[in-house]
Formats: sequence, C-alpha cells, structure tokens
Amino acid sequence: MCFRHCPWADVMTRARLRWQVLQGPLQKARFFAMLAGVAAGSACSAAGAAPAADETELRTCFAKSLPQRSLSESIVITQTAADGTRRRIAGDWYWRINGDGQNGMLRLTAPKDLAGAAYLFLGSGQRQDYYLYLPSVKKVRHVTGATTAQSLFESGISAFDLKFLFSGLRGGRLQPLGAVTEASRPATRWRYQPPADPDILYDRVDLTVDDDWCLPVRAELYGGVPWKTLTIEPNSVQRVEGRWLATVLNLKDLREGSTSRIELRDPVIDADLSPDLFNPSRYYRSR
Repeated sequence: MCFRHCPWADVMTRARLRWQVLQGPLQKARFFAMLAGVAAGSACSAAGAAPAADETELRTCFAKSLPQRSLSESIVITQTAADGTRRRIAGDWYWRINGDGQNGMLRLTAPKDLAGAAYLFLGSGQRQDYYLYLPSVKKVRHVTGATTAQSLFESGISAFDLKFLFSGLRGGRLQPLGAVTEASRPATRWRYQPPADPDILYDRVDLTVDDDWCLPVRAELYGGVPWKTLTIEPNSVQRVEGRWLATVLNLKDLREGSTSRIELRDPVIDADLSPDLFNPSRYYRSR
C-alpha cells in the first residue's frame, strides 16, 4: 500500500523546497509498489465462508468484497519516525474504477501548512499518471519517475502505497502456504508473486488472510530481505454494506525503523463521484 526520514523522505514537506526537489535530479528510487492489495481499507466477503482453496477462489472472494464502482472516506496518517518524532496528516481519499483502470485522489485538510495540497493517480491499461498540486505554488505538476515512490508530505506513505493499498491484488500469482492462526482467529497464509514490472521493486508479499472475513490481516513485504510489514488491527474491522472494512492499519518500515498508522473513517461505497475529482486541471478544487 516509501517511508520515513530517508534521503528522499521530505521531498514534499517544506513548501520552499518541495518544488525545487521535484524539478531537480531524481534521487535514488528504492521503493516498493506496495502490496498490491491489502484491501482498500475495505475488504471482504461474508462471515463464516469456507477459506479459499486456490487462487481462483481467493480472487473471486476479493473481487466480490471490493467496491464495484467507487470509494470515498476520510484518512488520517500518523507517522512515527525511528527517533520517536511524529507527524500527522489528514484529508479525504477518493477512488473509482474507470474502464480497465483505476483512479485515486488524496486531498489534505491538515496540517495547516499543507491544507489544500492534493495528489492524483490515473491508471488506464498500462498507462499510469501522477499529478501533484501544492497551494504554495498554485500549480499542478505532472510527477514522473522515482518521485512517485517517495513519501508524500513526510507521511511515510507514497503514491504507490495508496494506489496498491486500495487496488486489490492485480496480476501476479497467489500460492497457498497453509493454515495459521492470527490474533486467535483461523487464517491462511498466501504468497503473492508480483507481475514483472520495473516499477515494482519487491520480490514477494506473504499474506495472512482471515478465513471468516476473507480479509488480508497481515502482509510481509520482501525486497531481497524483509522490507515492510502491514497489519490490520482486528478490533477495527467493521461490517459496512455487506463488506468487512478494516479501519486501522499499521505500516512498518523495517529498514527505516518507522511506522505509519493509517485510520480510515466514514466510508461511502459505490456513490457517484464527480468526474472533476479525477480531472488533472480541476481535481484539487473539486468537491
């Protein structure tokens, strides 16, 4: 679903430096296009269902559980760096399926110096575009290259994180590893091998999927060595409109020693969203 105070981590955090960094040479990209699918903060099928026996059954379960058209909700991200320093950002997240692709938009409401900043992702087929709007410069920038893997506003969450966190597992291959217990609940371990893609820098993701919720409750990301771990707080799982929703997730960067706590609130599923929310020239001011 790029973290902390690494050499590129504050690329977009201080208004007087952000634009210069984005226009200058790209710093080293060492990111992972995160976990293509620890479920859209929203997650899975009917309680009590038998665990998926193979990849086809698991993908069917995931497909039934995800929103069919759109999702909007408020999001709060609190990053705790290795030295204990904390930073909090808050805003609204909008996501929709668009033909053979997906669109996502994050617009911040806090902190005050970043209120109004917005990030847009547009995906269609093999094409992916990212756009950044910063109130301090009052311009939309088309973001390319390694910048898309860098931490957004020092939150510890990158554009790739958001994209994959809300996209569901697409492409690649899933292999069952066996039954386990997670938080005293029956679950099944799965190994996800991502598709061949130069933008995906991890080797595999080991998932723990709750058997009753059909919801990934733990994901371990590897990039040669253990890289990041995403966990869902079991007490945060709610049932909304026939789906199990995970409302609190913790993403730990094992290399940087930092953690990002993601809180998802007030979900609205499959509502009609304004096309302007995903229009590069208007998304940052659309309501």
